[in-house]
Amino acid sequence: MWKTILVGNDAILTVETGWLCVSRPDKLTRIPIEDVYSVVIDDPRCRISAASMNALTQSGAHIILCDEKHLPATLVLPLARHYRADAVLKEQIALPENVRDELWAAVVRAKIKNQITVLKLCGVPAERWSDIPQYADIVLSGDKRNAEATVARKYFRALFGSVFRRTDEDVTNAALNYGYAIMRSAMAKSLAAYGLNCALGIHHTGEGNAFHLADDLMEPLRPLVDYWTDSHIDELFDTLTASNRRNLIDLVNRTVLFDGKRMRVRYAIDLYASSLARAIREQKEECLKFPELLALDVPPEDEGE
Repeated sequence: MWKTILVGNDAILTVETGWLCVSRPDKLTRIPIEDVYSVVIDDPRCRISAASMNALTQSGAHIILCDEKHLPATLVLPLARHYRADAVLKEQIALPENVRDELWAAVVRAKIKNQITVLKLCGVPAERWSDIPQYADIVLSGDKRNAEATVARKYFRALFGSVFRRTDEDVTNAALNYGYAIMRSAMAKSLAAYGLNCALGIHHTGEGNAFHLADDLMEPLRPLVDYWTDSHIDELFDTLTASNRRNLIDLVNRTVLFDGKRMRVRYAIDLYASSLARAIREQKEECLKFPELLALDVPPEDEGE
């Protein structure tokens, strides 16, 4: 199984003949670079060599650097050229507005569907969210009625209580923000692997963000983070612990349903990005397929992966 490595406590990362070496004051850990999915540098005091970063990204791993509050702040992605990167970029630029709008509407419907799944899995009384399902049926091209935002307000209050606000600086929001950042980084890596330029979104826009497309595509995956947060709310105190962060990072190893098959999130994200590349190439919204949420303890179909 590919590994996500969480590194803290003044660790030093180097490489040695195909191995990632993590040196701490009390021990040395060696991991085959080809087995690494991502590395999360949790403590700014850690040191990583340029050779290590190159070896990791050339192997396909991505690196997340956290700030002094242990929140993801910087993302390092593999930049090996896709075999038809120029063609993919031209396809993205030439994508008609009506197709972008249909793709975004599909994303919103998939997100609402996963939000409903979370509410059911978390045992939220139906009377607190009974009006949400109707919004999935009325999402227009480009989500011109803004169903995504309307449902988000209703959904968060049903899940976390009527006084919950996404703008509050509390541990619940800290868990959500941390988990979202992990999903965003995984999404960005897979999009880049298929030659897609993350700055060119299908919905999100703005000059100050180089990851619009990752922000678009991660929307149906946000409910997975919400699900974990609600399910572990009794383990969240004043601040996120190292154990909390480790579990949020491990969400990429949980199981979702994709195209009728149970698989780990990281594999589903890769297939999800691939389906977007095809949808853009063929200019057909129906090519885009989405991960569907399952209970946290459901195993993938192939445990020998």
